[in-house]
Amino acid sequence: MPPGWVFTPGFSVAETWDNNVLLAGEGSALAEDFLTVFTPRGALGYRGRRSTLQLDYQGSYQLYQQLTELNAFDQRSNAGFRHRVTPGLTIFARNSFSKSPTTDEIELPGVEFRRQGVMIDDLRTGFDARLTKRTTLNAAYAFQWVDFDESQGLMPVNGLTRGGHAHGASARLERSLSSRVTLGGEYDLRRGTVDEVSEFDVQNALATIDWRLSKQLQVSAGAGMSWLSADREDARQSAPAFRAELSGTSQRFGWNVGYRRAFLPSYGFGGTFENQEFSAGFLSTLTRRLDWSGTLSYRVNDPLLRSDRAHGILDGPVLLDGSLPIVQTDLSLESLWLRSSISFLATRWMRVEAFYAGVLQDSQRAGGKVNRSRLGVQVVTSTRLRVR
Repeated sequence: MPPGWVFTPGFSVAETWDNNVLLAGEGSALAEDFLTVFTPRGALGYRGRRSTLQLDYQGSYQLYQQLTELNAFDQRSNAGFRHRVTPGLTIFARNSFSKSPTTDEIELPGVEFRRQGVMIDDLRTGFDARLTKRTTLNAAYAFQWVDFDESQGLMPVNGLTRGGHAHGASARLERSLSSRVTLGGEYDLRRGTVDEVSEFDVQNALATIDWRLSKQLQVSAGAGMSWLSADREDARQSAPAFRAELSGTSQRFGWNVGYRRAFLPSYGFGGTFENQEFSAGFLSTLTRRLDWSGTLSYRVNDPLLRSDRAHGILDGPVLLDGSLPIVQTDLSLESLWLRSSISFLATRWMRVEAFYAGVLQDSQRAGGKVNRSRLGVQVVTSTRLRVR
């Protein structure tokens, strides 16, 4: 593509059936409704000899037919910049922002599914360096900010959704042993603040391997340790950390499966979680104009709370302020996200999609099972315009 600016406007309209609009738990009456979603969007990109810039934004107007008091506006935006300083050094910066009327639209660990607004901003900046012909280094600084609506009518049970921010650094060093095998190591450190009160540090260090088994099959894995510490020296815990991903491609089909276990910051229970996650996805080109895709994500979040030396484990979630040793409780969140769509390319600038989106969560308490399914059809239009 020649250097220059490209603007891509777009618009979509969707008709959706929602079987649990209020995200009510098990035993409660479920409210279902149809909604119409209008989504204008736009993307602006620049490609130069040494730099690229990408900006995009979309806003979705969600209009319910009967429960009109729940009409909402969902916003998403992304910005990315890369600049090649030298042939062996590239700097980058990325930022993403989202504002959603419900918490099931995001995939933050340790957050209950509720009809409660949430805003998230993620910033990441750093560099990619080629140290030698076979050795590369990636280093970055990351900042994440999460804020939940404070409407008393929408607050989750026990006020579990708190909000906060986390920032830290990460590094990844890799050395290619051959065209098929790459060994390396990765390390990240994050300092989290929940409710502007509780502070804690999470560290993960893994030895990694990337191995191309064949032209169509590749495996990526890592093993190491994960550490959690709060303000006091006795408020520390460690555990093994793992990650593994297997992916495959062919002419018309691509797929991947993965598993990860580590400590992660939580803005739901006001502390940290021992997080286990399984994910899978696929994309199939059925015909020249017809595609079928799907993703699945399953998480088990076990909160790490304080213990009371005199009375044992506290009954409810509390902040990790470091005043007492950290323990693991029986309370946990099991969450499942499932999405699938069939897309038909009607013209160069328009496609028609049928989609399904389902979420399921069990918070291990009375009425804590939430099940929501949405089915719909949408028409998406877009076109690329070169700006001269």
